[in-house]
Amino acid sequence: MEIRSALCFWISRRLLSSPAQRNVDYKSYQDWRSASLSNSWSAFDDSDVLDKEVLDFGCGDGALSMLLASTKHPRRVIGVDLDPRAIERALTARTGARLPADVQVEFRVGSDTALPIADKSIDTLLAFDCLEHVMSPLPIFKDWYRVLRPGGKCLIEWFPFKGPWGPHMESLIPIPWAHVVFGQEALFRAAERIYDDPKFVPRHWDLDESGKKKPNKWRAWSSFKEQGYINELDLAGLRRLVQLSGLQIVRIDKRSFGGSALRRFVGRLLMSMPILGEHFLSFAIIELRRPAND
Repeated sequence: MEIRSALCFWISRRLLSSPAQRNVDYKSYQDWRSASLSNSWSAFDDSDVLDKEVLDFGCGDGALSMLLASTKHPRRVIGVDLDPRAIERALTARTGARLPADVQVEFRVGSDTALPIADKSIDTLLAFDCLEHVMSPLPIFKDWYRVLRPGGKCLIEWFPFKGPWGPHMESLIPIPWAHVVFGQEALFRAAERIYDDPKFVPRHWDLDESGKKKPNKWRAWSSFKEQGYINELDLAGLRRLVQLSGLQIVRIDKRSFGGSALRRFVGRLLMSMPILGEHFLSFAIIELRRPAND
């Protein structure tokens, strides 16, 4: 393990470059996030939120909720997140926003056991860039089923674990498939060393409220299970858990590499391989539905 950790550290240090402005400046991140979410939404249909009751699951600072409320005219958007500080920022953003008078926007602090939402009260549930962070997906899928009206949909943008950037650690370990090549413990030990390196530029999430670099959290973990941040869910597991929840899969649109047409073609080709293909799945666009007769 020590050799693998040292090699991971050595390669990472040579690949690390100056971070993008959005990763060190929170205002720049908000601007980038709004543009990114607008692009993500283009994979779905506006009719799924038009004049609908919408739940933004894992809403964070409320960027997706505010985007849809201001441009897609839902009847109501409720954003729910586990982080009270994120909800405070979302409420602040709502106060300063210019929204249509007939669109309601609410933000609520949730829990890891059940959503603070009434049964059968939601037409469309959104889960963008958060499913991979749900450590117990089945109870959450069942709760999604509970809050959806019959025929209601879940619209999901998911970044699965086996993909090149599945661990969400590229700010420290900019090596695709590092979790596959080096293993989890070696990955965490390399991240620990990178974080302590004086040349490492802290990202905005590495800073406390006074702007100082937070203590090295990577020392506390040797696996993603211990970290409690990435659930390691794969496609087969997703399909099985969705079936157990009572929801139905309407669409899974798999995406591999971005960039040029040739690069995208190669990605699709690699993704079609048996067994290894899922490692080339960068993200997936997913639609689930609660059966209309339930």
